[in-house]
Amino acid sequence: MDPHDIIEHRPIEPRSGVRRMEGVPRIEFRSSTFAWLFQSGTGWMILGVALALLAGGIYAGYGWQTGAVLAVVLGAWIGWNAIENRASLFWIDDQRLFMRRGILMRSEEEIELYRIKDVKVEFSIIQQMFDNGTICISSSDSTGRTASAAPHPRTMIEVTNVRDARAIRAELRDRVEAIRQKRGVREFDIG
Repeated sequence: MDPHDIIEHRPIEPRSGVRRMEGVPRIEFRSSTFAWLFQSGTGWMILGVALALLAGGIYAGYGWQTGAVLAVVLGAWIGWNAIENRASLFWIDDQRLFMRRGILMRSEEEIELYRIKDVKVEFSIIQQMFDNGTICISSSDSTGRTASAAPHPRTMIEVTNVRDARAIRAELRDRVEAIRQKRGVREFDIG
């Protein structure tokens, strides 16, 4: 486990109906470089190809040269991915979902929880074994990339390789329902 992936580990409370929103702890999450590399199909393919290239280099008599090239190329790629993941942070408080992303050019955005339409988690076969997944958040807010066309545009925010993705989805859903009840917001899709 990569210690940089955990900001503040606060156990997610058990689901038990709608809770009061005051004093609800902030839940923080981000993409995990460790999960991307060792607990996903993409990472396993990268490591498999690297081992195959290294074995071919050793067989051809260029073992240390192949190893050096692989170390530089993979090191740069994995390093860039790690920096991107460290520079991105998502957190949920009692009223909003906050997003901070970017390395050289930073952006900070927020979505009111009552504007979130749907939260789903996608898993590959390998991710299912480790309870990592991609959290997909559909919102009526104008933040993120457009997921559907007019007359009812929605945006989709995706966070890949998130640890405990099911628990985060459940907590986000509970908080969305609680804030909707608190504000008296009802959702209507016309069209």
